[in-house]
Amino acid sequence: MGEEHKTSIGSSVIPIVNKLQDIFAPFGDLSKIKLPQVAVIGSQSSGKSSVLEALVGRDFLPRGSDICTRRPLILQLENRSLKNGDSDSDSTSSEWGEFLHLSKKRFYDFSAIRREIQAETDREAGSNKGVSDKPIRLKISSPHVLNITLVDLPGITKVPVGDQPRDIEAKIRGMIMSYIMHETSIILAVTPANTDLATSDALEMAKIADPDGSRTIGVITKLDIMDRGTNACNFLLGKVVPLHLGYIGVVNRSQADINQNRSIAQAFASEENFFRNHPVALTIDMVYHGLSDRCGTSQLAKKLNLILEQHIRTVLPGLKTELNSQMTAVQKDLRIYGEDAESNAGKGVVLLDILKKFCEAFSSLVDGKSHEMSTTELIGGARIHYVFQSTFVQSLEEVNPCDGLSDEDIRTAIQNAKGPRTALFVPEVPFEGLVRKQIARLLDPSLQCLRFIHAELIKDLVVDKSGYPFVQISRACETIEMQRFPVLKRRLDEVLAKYLRDSVKPAERMIRNFIEIEMDYINTSHPNFIGGSKALEVAIQQLRSSKVSHMDEANDYRNFEKILNITMLTQISGLRPRSSSDKPASAGNTCYLLSLQLFFLLLEL
Repeated sequence: MGEEHKTSIGSSVIPIVNKLQDIFAPFGDLSKIKLPQVAVIGSQSSGKSSVLEALVGRDFLPRGSDICTRRPLILQLENRSLKNGDSDSDSTSSEWGEFLHLSKKRFYDFSAIRREIQAETDREAGSNKGVSDKPIRLKISSPHVLNITLVDLPGITKVPVGDQPRDIEAKIRGMIMSYIMHETSIILAVTPANTDLATSDALEMAKIADPDGSRTIGVITKLDIMDRGTNACNFLLGKVVPLHLGYIGVVNRSQADINQNRSIAQAFASEENFFRNHPVALTIDMVYHGLSDRCGTSQLAKKLNLILEQHIRTVLPGLKTELNSQMTAVQKDLRIYGEDAESNAGKGVVLLDILKKFCEAFSSLVDGKSHEMSTTELIGGARIHYVFQSTFVQSLEEVNPCDGLSDEDIRTAIQNAKGPRTALFVPEVPFEGLVRKQIARLLDPSLQCLRFIHAELIKDLVVDKSGYPFVQISRACETIEMQRFPVLKRRLDEVLAKYLRDSVKPAERMIRNFIEIEMDYINTSHPNFIGGSKALEVAIQQLRSSKVSHMDEANDYRNFEKILNITMLTQISGLRPRSSSDKPASAGNTCYLLSLQLFFLLLEL
């Protein structure tokens, strides 16, 4: 494109953006950073490929009468100054292309670049006109280009052909919009001069993405095939569709020129001659000559380079802030994920750390100290507390300690304990036997409580999308570190579910042992247990203060026992005293009441 192209404008910032694009390329849509670039849009056969080839100065793009660009082509033009001793005509050493998917392989033959673009397109989109949104990345280094980053997007087509879907137009428009909607993109809207600019598909889409036209450049192609007696002066001056960045007019190589193997250099000469000697220009005050800064491929390259550089400098502060923000977030995630686990020692450290944090999270959930508390339902320890305080307490209250303690049974037990002797006080043997019988009734509610708690822990046993069952509570304890190791997470789910199942039997044995311990040793030394001595002392006090009409009745054994029973009933918390007539006056009442009080004391433990 001439000597003026050898001095690169914006050489300090555009190559940096190109390097960033290469770095972000493997992440695809996962990258949230949108770098500055020039998106080339236009309808099918609008001359987009010819414009790009003119900017490069080489014939390297697939050409044809139907759709040729079927995948986005991210084209990085990199100005490379000639070394001492290099000849400008030595194309073998001074110009080459590199594909990102074929790293470190240079293509010095630009026909080979065309074949690779076609082959890579077919690999992704098929060979029958299919379209894909997965981009091809190509870098061209040459002393004849300016530093520019362009994206050649598929041309807008109306009628599907080959393997194209029925909604091919909507798909291509959606693909184009995904590139030009970002504020970091410069829009290069290509429109043929022999069409109505007001109905241009490219300008229509650019208007949607860039309503005020502040980042859209219009390119008017095929000026040489306009109707005789007309010119594109009003187009280039922005009188039809105004754009803030203006318009550039170019003359492309025709298909006949391509078939005749006319070089790009010859096309440049023809373009320059057209703008100087166009008949319309000569007869109407040389209009194209007066718009020399808006005509020609060289002017387009300069304008694109300058606008892209200015645009990069404008968005660079915000881009830097966004990069720093995301880098900080990523570094934070890396710290959370822990150390490298490549070595065996490192794997052990990471595994122990993950298990430790999982156990701590599980304990915090049960203890109610978790940082992520649910506000919609009871979880973890709160559910266990609910089972104990509501379900278990209710089941204990439903146990009637008086069931199975008939007067006749008590008398029989006392008499059997006396043997052939006459006992002065109530024997302990029948008392302990009756207490053991009542304590045993606490076993069933306790085992039921165990089953309820186990059901609460595994009730959230669910199946994920892959059909894998896991305990939901483990998801509540899942740490960020575990996300690195999905296999470990699954194994941990298995272990947790098995542990909860296997813990039922030991817990049941523990409950049975606890009940047996209480049955084996009757603790009558409890400070709240009234005991026989205290009962006798209280009874004597009551006897002395009682109003009995006949003193000799105090020696009567039966009256003494009635007073003793009433006194003991009064001392037992939570029981109403019975009248002396409610139960037969017998030594069985004493044993009955002592057993009842010990039962309630046991419930308090």
